[in-house]
Amino acid sequence: MNFESVIKQCPWFNGAPDSAFETLINVARLKHFEQKNYLYRLGEEGEFVYGVLTGFVRIKISSSVGQEFAITEFSSNSWLGEFALTNEPARMFEAQVLDESSIIQIPKRIVKALAEEHSIIYQNLFLAQTKRTLQMCELLAGMLFYPLSARLAGRLQWFAQNYGVRTKAGILIDKKMTQQELAELTRGSRQRVNKIVKEFEDEGILVFTGQKYLVKNMLALKAKTVLKNE
Repeated sequence: MNFESVIKQCPWFNGAPDSAFETLINVARLKHFEQKNYLYRLGEEGEFVYGVLTGFVRIKISSSVGQEFAITEFSSNSWLGEFALTNEPARMFEAQVLDESSIIQIPKRIVKALAEEHSIIYQNLFLAQTKRTLQMCELLAGMLFYPLSARLAGRLQWFAQNYGVRTKAGILIDKKMTQQELAELTRGSRQRVNKIVKEFEDEGILVFTGQKYLVKNMLALKAKTVLKNE
C-alpha cells in the first residue's frame, strides 16, 4: 500500500471532498523510525497525527520507576494521535515503534482546519474515539476481573485477528513476540506466562516456534477468555 492510499483510506476522512484529500497529501510527510524509537512520549505536546505505512507502533503508559503497561498496537493502514486534536496540553500516552517503520505525519493544525470546514471529519473522529473508548473499557475490565490465563488468551486472540495469516495448520500470528513481551501486555510475570503458554500447547490450542505463535484451535483459545464461576 502506498503513501496516498493510506491517507485516502483513513476512516477519519471518509466523506471528505477531493480538495481535502489533496491538502492532506500535500502537507503529509513520510518519516522512517528505527526500532524502539518513539513517535511521542508521555507528557509531550503533540503537533501531528500519524498513519502507519509499514511497521508496528505500540501505545503504552510508563511510570516514573520504569514500569510499563501496553494498551494496544497499530500496524499498516492504521491511524493514531488524534488526542493531539484536543486542547489538552500534553500526551497522556506514549507511542513506541516496535520494528523499523515508515510513518505518515500530518500537522494537527491542518486536520483541525479541515474538520472545521468539513464537519464529517469531526463526526468520523467522534465515532473512532467512541470505539477506542469501548476497547479501553474492555481492557480495563479484563485487567480488573479476569485471571492471567484469560488475559493472555484475549491478547493472543487480538493478535491473531489483527496479524493472523491463515495456514493449513491454523492461524499464524505473523509478528515476533517474546514471552517477556506478553507478560508486559498482560501484567503477569514471564514465568507465569511461560507456564500458561505450555498449558495451551499441551491442550493443542497453539504452538510457539521461532518467536511466533501458531493458533491451532481458535475456538478453544476464545473459550479461555470467558470468565467462569468457580
